[in-house]
Amino acid sequence: MTTFLHQRFKDNLIDTLNLINGSSMLLAISGGQDSLCMLRLFLDISKEYTFKLGIIHVDHQWRNDGTQNTAHMIKLLNISKIDAYFFQINPIYYSELEARAIRYQLFIQTAISHKYQEIVTAHSSTDQAETCFQNIIRGSSIDGLNSLRWHRQLDQQIRLIRPILNFTRSEIGWFCRYFSLPVWTDPTNTIYLYQRNRIRHELIPYIQSFLRGNLEQQISNFLGKTDLDCEYLRQNTVKIYQDIRHPNLAAINILRLRHQHMALQIRVLMLFYLYHTNQSPPYSIIGQILLHIKKKQSVGIVYNGIVSESHAQWLYIRL
Repeated sequence: MTTFLHQRFKDNLIDTLNLINGSSMLLAISGGQDSLCMLRLFLDISKEYTFKLGIIHVDHQWRNDGTQNTAHMIKLLNISKIDAYFFQINPIYYSELEARAIRYQLFIQTAISHKYQEIVTAHSSTDQAETCFQNIIRGSSIDGLNSLRWHRQLDQQIRLIRPILNFTRSEIGWFCRYFSLPVWTDPTNTIYLYQRNRIRHELIPYIQSFLRGNLEQQISNFLGKTDLDCEYLRQNTVKIYQDIRHPNLAAINILRLRHQHMALQIRVLMLFYLYHTNQSPPYSIIGQILLHIKKKQSVGIVYNGIVSESHAQWLYIRL
């Protein structure tokens, strides 16, 4: 039996993500409702498309029910007869960003080892809205508002895709109930000490009830528009950087940089430091450098072991 979500899913795969028959995909499955919904959709359309599917599950061993969750996944996936890869991480405390980095490192290593072209996660439009609010609260720039996009190239061979990004959590919940999927509930999703849970259970429902009912769709529309603006700025940043960089040294021409709009000056400097040092200085440091450039003063700033100095028309960095 197919539903309206099956058709939307197929449209996402073919029209939005440009997948073709024979594509090999590694599905990140946690056992929650989002990932089980995505898994069921892939299994349901498997008769129409010859996708090569694999499943990866990572247990950080933070939760008391982590082992039971993994056992539940093993039992469930034995029925599907899909290649599966399970990982357990030593139960050491990591920040949310560190844990995410470890997960994605495992995803990429597994994809490379077993020749998967796509890594697939089950992020929804609700996740996108929650992440947008989190990034606003953290004081993110416009680039950081939309960290959940339809796809992202991880390296030359592997792409990260999110095929249910236009599904809402309520639609996914309905789908799981309709097909009686064995969802494993993460008890930490109800702990209000975590910022995301307060956004999920208090802020978003409040806005939906009293200010904007179709909040997730509106945020998705907003992020789509800003993403186009950001892509335009990114392309111009690269062009300017290529034009003003020194041909041989870690340096850029500050006279030519000075003629650019402030937004582009900031982006070019961020790209300059990221390219040569693999670091992104805070805006306070970038602001100091730009102030010196604007006032035509010599630059001599040290940050995190990086020395920034100006000589004549060039800004140099050295480690």
